[in-house]
Amino acid sequence: MKSSMFGALAASAVLGLIGGVAFAPAAFAEEEKGCYRTECGKSVQGHEGKCGGTKVEALTDQASCEAAGGAWTTAADAKKYEKKDG
Repeated sequence: MKSSMFGALAASAVLGLIGGVAFAPAAFAEEEKGCYRTECGKSVQGHEGKCGGTKVEALTDQASCEAAGGAWTTAADAKKYEKKDG
């Protein structure tokens, strides 16, 4: 009886760990960093276009992003670069 109880507890713990690991990548994906414009227009050298707070998809590493004048940050933090009206 005791060994079957231990087996059930162990199986429950393993399933809990697997379930926790399965959701972890989704949490990290939200915090993934990228290259974002700090201003409109030519704020990122060689990548004209959209306004501040938008992601520059062509720059995928921190060194090249910062060398071009972008900000290596998360999407949530890049919102502070969006131009505010009024």
